[in-house]
Amino acid sequence: MSLLKLNFFSEALGRAVYVNVLLPQATTGKGRGWKAFETKPPFPVLYLLHGLSDDQDGWLRQTSIERYAEKRNLAVVLPTTDRGFYTDTAYGTNYFTYISEELPSVLKQYLPLSERREDTYAAGLSMGGYGALKLALRLPQRFSFAASLSGAANIAARINNGHITGDFLKEMQSIFGETIKPEDDVFSLLETASPKPKLFVCCGTDDALYESNDAFRTRAGELGYDITWRSDEGDAHEWGYWDRMIQVALNLLPEQTYLR
Repeated sequence: MSLLKLNFFSEALGRAVYVNVLLPQATTGKGRGWKAFETKPPFPVLYLLHGLSDDQDGWLRQTSIERYAEKRNLAVVLPTTDRGFYTDTAYGTNYFTYISEELPSVLKQYLPLSERREDTYAAGLSMGGYGALKLALRLPQRFSFAASLSGAANIAARINNGHITGDFLKEMQSIFGETIKPEDDVFSLLETASPKPKLFVCCGTDDALYESNDAFRTRAGELGYDITWRSDEGDAHEWGYWDRMIQVALNLLPEQTYLR
């Protein structure tokens, strides 16, 4: 795999941004004991989103995502939207426009990434799990699969029911406004997405977000989604769990053609 670190000016955000991209790399099988690996672009692509306290390097530092993607001939795009919940915020920073429209358009100029729906996926943890679900449910004509690992699925209810208070509530209101719009509520988006993307949702039972994830998977099942659910006893909100679960998520993707 090649690791590309890109820096470009985002018109959607009005500033320079960084994004990491893992891209399959052909090898000859000579030297270092490597096996021959024939890549076949354009590559299927996974948009892999970080949590609230991380950035574009989080998945690279804390997991073996590069090894997992290499086995599948899969490109992985690792962007950052700061603490913006992958949302066009009330304070005027257009993170959803950036992640959903501008970033794919810019990458298309440089990289051999597939644009087919069946080759385009989203995944993320915590805040990024929410972002992955929002991408796939708002743009189901582009994303065929989304994986939410310990996702902040029910952010709307947590704000409206008073589960979030103090400075964090002020931060969330600066992002979403006083009332969360239907297009930013993944429960509302479940009702309207067509065609329905395939979903993977998981959460440990010791995670504070467990009940909201359980409620999300229940509603998705009622609406006829093809959803895989993992409820893991004793697991909490931490990287060891997410490293295991991203492997489960990748195993749910369609098999890609590669030689190894």
